[in-house]
Amino acid sequence: MSALVGQTRGVVSRVVALDVPAAARAATLAERLGLEFIAADAGQADPSAAALEVSSAGLAIRSAGGVRVTAATAKLASPLLPGRDLLARALLTGQPGGPPGVVDATAGLGADGFHLAALGHRVVMIEREPLLAVLLEDALSRAVAGELGATAAAAAGLGLTGRVTLVEGDTRDYLASMQASTAIVYLDPMFPSKSGRALTGKGMNTLRLEQQRDPAAAQAEDATLLAAARAHASRRVVVKRPLRGEPLGKLAPSGSLRGRTVRYDLYAPLAANNVSSSGASAPDGSTTR
Repeated sequence: MSALVGQTRGVVSRVVALDVPAAARAATLAERLGLEFIAADAGQADPSAAALEVSSAGLAIRSAGGVRVTAATAKLASPLLPGRDLLARALLTGQPGGPPGVVDATAGLGADGFHLAALGHRVVMIEREPLLAVLLEDALSRAVAGELGATAAAAAGLGLTGRVTLVEGDTRDYLASMQASTAIVYLDPMFPSKSGRALTGKGMNTLRLEQQRDPAAAQAEDATLLAAARAHASRRVVVKRPLRGEPLGKLAPSGSLRGRTVRYDLYAPLAANNVSSSGASAPDGSTTR
């Protein structure tokens, strides 16, 4: 989701309190994000303008077309997926010793990071777009408070039982600041289209953020992100890609797990971090090139 940096703020210009109890929180968020605040009873809310909506039930981003986007909270409460769970296989969920720690370097709306936490992974979710970060923050707060059920509370809870840590910032800066490596770094950058436009996944297509990305700049950014991930991971780096898309940064992976529409490319860590011989190969011999 790194290509969305600054784009949601360019589209969303206001924070709207939908009810009176949410007004104070909405005002605080507006100041934090540098956006206009509109109170619930102000009568100024333009339904055709994109906005961050704040209510007693939580946060949502409403597109100019009226579609609401929220964090993927259902993933926290539902650890099982129908059919083959390729993400779980790629991230070694069933390995002896329990699910390894994961840095979800492009958290977005949290679907994959929350799912991994529900599966038992300890996950550091990094998101540098402030509007997305506040959606994730709100979702985790409601989960910790028990509003999303016991399973979600266990996955997101604070302290020793909590599995999710949310970081707002640039992944490369965060990884550079870490003194110890993490077993797996997971990347789910925006999928590119043949036209060069960034395809917006995880619900972000409703915000109409298909802004032009310079292909050369995008490739350079992707390459540096992948290099940072490989420098930090001790077992493997997993990159989600379109099934027939180019590998991230045009760097061929060690192997891939393929689904119907996406694949998970697997990269070995850099030699200095390679403390596990299982890092670059897919589980149960199913890796393909």
